[in-house]
Amino acid sequence: MVKNYDRDGNLTLDASQATRFAVPEPNILVRYDQDSQTIGLKSYADVDDDVTRTMLKNLASDNLLNFDYRRFEKKVSPKGESPDIEASKEQDVNDVMEGFGAMTGTSKSSYQTLENVKLVVKHSKPVNEESRGSRSRNIESIYIRRGGEQFKMNENNLRAARAMARHIQEGGEMHDSVGVAIQQMATEHRQLSEFVRYVRRNNLVNESNTDYVNLAVDNVIHIRETFERLAKVKTYATESETIVSRSQTEMLGEEEEFRAAFTETHFDDRVGNAMESIRKAMGRQAAYESHIQSVIASETFKNIREMMSEDLIEYETPKIQLGHYVTQLSRCCEDNTLGAFLKTCGTKITEEQQLSEFEMGVVRSCISQAREIPETKNCADHDQAYENFISEFAKI
Repeated sequence: MVKNYDRDGNLTLDASQATRFAVPEPNILVRYDQDSQTIGLKSYADVDDDVTRTMLKNLASDNLLNFDYRRFEKKVSPKGESPDIEASKEQDVNDVMEGFGAMTGTSKSSYQTLENVKLVVKHSKPVNEESRGSRSRNIESIYIRRGGEQFKMNENNLRAARAMARHIQEGGEMHDSVGVAIQQMATEHRQLSEFVRYVRRNNLVNESNTDYVNLAVDNVIHIRETFERLAKVKTYATESETIVSRSQTEMLGEEEEFRAAFTETHFDDRVGNAMESIRKAMGRQAAYESHIQSVIASETFKNIREMMSEDLIEYETPKIQLGHYVTQLSRCCEDNTLGAFLKTCGTKITEEQQLSEFEMGVVRSCISQAREIPETKNCADHDQAYENFISEFAKI
């Protein structure tokens, strides 16, 4: 029996209003977080949930959502969701304190303020005040209002609009380099999302083109996260410095090769519209991987051996220990890009997610580099740990 709970933790018979789904036997809890666009799965440690986990992960991927899986040594129940609800409310307050007010308005229009800038959202259907998140749906058009000026967003993307509102509040303009980059990314987000849904719905994904689809999904998620960082006062300055160069990336790959990969009986516009974005994504990916590989040899991974010697945690499995070690490596990196990359790899290993060949190669290279670093303290322990990790890593 599946029990459905709404965001306030109340039982509901209407599954469309539910955000939490609890199954006593086997003991699992699934949560859909609309704010973070995440499907989360929690399970009791002795539950065999491989099939369920795979299905939910595929569901999240098909709908361009994040997926978060966690296993616990104690029973999980909807009662444990109460702190999450309070934390969510607290987070909402923090977001408001950061500048954005709550969305309010009429049945046809919604408004959200950011100090001297206001978002104006026009809806294609009446807003249902009783349905949480209804003011972020059925969007017909979005405008940015500053004083007596009003600018129309090129895409009906609320995250992009909030990023633009922050940009204008910080003294930017709709048509300066950052403003143009935000609008280009909003269009790219729509085109790539339409492309992924189209090729999956029509069963056009195969071995020859799955890399294109995965790249499109990664870029949709990256753009979404970029908009969220641009909208925040603490991360706006750093993020705004990087997005202009993003739009200037050279394209890689041949147009004919891309067309051939998705042509069954015809070449749909939704595939064609995404072509340029994917080829640019290929260029960014190549530059990113080249940078990662080039900085490994110069990394010192300072203090990694001390960190290992002070690690007194007993891990449930060698793979979890390996994931923790890779995460520790990420904290010792001087290069921030490599550090962020290793942190992601460490999380994936811990959560038993499959690493790509490139990820596996980088992790192996970093472990080897860390092993070669001369150090007088605990060398023997470090080398033995290294051998254990390599042995476990070969099984991934």
